[in-house]
Amino acid sequence: MNTLTVAPERVEGSAILTEKFESFQGEGPWTGQRCVFVRFSRCNLRCGFCDTPESWDWSRYNPAEVSERAPVAELVSWVRERGVDMMVITGGEPMLQQPAMTALARGLANVRVQVETNGTIAPTPELASLVDLWVVSPKLANSGMTYSTRIKPAALSAFAVTDRAVFKFVVTEPDRDLDEIAQLVEEHQLAPVWVMPEGTTREKILAGMDALYSRATERGWNVSTRLHILTGAR
Repeated sequence: MNTLTVAPERVEGSAILTEKFESFQGEGPWTGQRCVFVRFSRCNLRCGFCDTPESWDWSRYNPAEVSERAPVAELVSWVRERGVDMMVITGGEPMLQQPAMTALARGLANVRVQVETNGTIAPTPELASLVDLWVVSPKLANSGMTYSTRIKPAALSAFAVTDRAVFKFVVTEPDRDLDEIAQLVEEHQLAPVWVMPEGTTREKILAGMDALYSRATERGWNVSTRLHILTGAR
């Protein structure tokens, strides 16, 4: 956890955001914990199942209407005013804006920083030192993209060596996807592994959890729900 206090007025830079809000983490190792989300705009991938297309799909959205540039100093003040001890930086793909991420993390003392990333862009040494948990989500063939676009071995290795990364995979068809995950895990030495059902409805998430639980257990993997979908939270 970052323990260095930096006055907001001394924090420089800005970030392009889609939204920010207070809620709880619905996925991964820190599920259920109260936090704030800072959702960065823009993405370098184009996943067919993406549930936040407003962060990158300009064929459907006008970026001037769904994103804004915010001074990092204002974001630091906003997070502090929430009184939480955990911030999730997500996207889109936030790693496209590493200077802003670094300034934001550096400006928040005693706040745990979790970053959700697709794992295609390696962190700088300074940013890596400021993040408490990397939730790296390499994309599978079910995303609709080529292997070379979605899998970047050097970046995956850079996250793995931080010893603060978990690798979370979105599953649409267990019979197909779990074998692909196993191959990626072996090829790139990824651990620990979490698998999560794709879906934006309660019914689909529950059915996906039923399909994943025993199979993931047999492989020694963890299973993530999508608690915000099950509860109707943001």
